[in-house]
Order: sequence, then C-alpha cells, then structure tokens
Amino acid sequence: MTEHEVNIMIVGRTKKFKYNQHCVHVGRGETIKWTLKKDKKELAFAIFVKASVSPFDWSSAQGRTEIVGTVRKDADPGYYPYGVCAVDGAELLLDDPEIIVRRP
Repeated sequence: MTEHEVNIMIVGRTKKFKYNQHCVHVGRGETIKWTLKKDKKELAFAIFVKASVSPFDWSSAQGRTEIVGTVRKDADPGYYPYGVCAVDGAELLLDDPEIIVRRP
C-alpha cells in the first residue's frame, strides 16, 4: 500500500504553516505519515479529524516526531477536514488542511 508523507514546517515570526502536501488524496488502506518541525526543531503536535466520522480508526492522535494513520478499509469516499495543533512554548498553533478519500 502507498504511504503518503506530509511534512509540515512552521516558518517565520508569523508562524505560518507550510506543507509539502496541504491536501492529501488517499485510497482505502493507504497510510499518511505526518512530521512537524519549526526552525529545524521538533515540536509536540496533534492531528484531529474535524468530521463526524473519521477515515481512520482514531479521531485524534499526538506525537513528538511523527504521527501515522492508516485509512480504514471501509472509509467512505469524500472530503475530511482535519486540524494540526502544535505546542510552541506556551502558545498553541493551529491550522486546517484536508484529506480526500478517493472512490474505490
């Protein structure tokens, strides 16, 4: 199965999120691996699905270096907004990219 890598960087004083893939197109059974860095250092971060039903068998996950999720074999095709939350000292940084699950 295919593994999609989503590399997230937080850049500049405005702390803007940058992605190698802002919108990830996946199929059932495929994996997404997220990593996040700011100024070349790793931050604790979380991924949470903002839909009533998650395409993963979890609705949120947290990690220090990476978060990995596999799309359920029975995931409905469609658009799944998700959120990224990073902890930068006392500040929470949030962004909202998306996942699109293709039709089988």
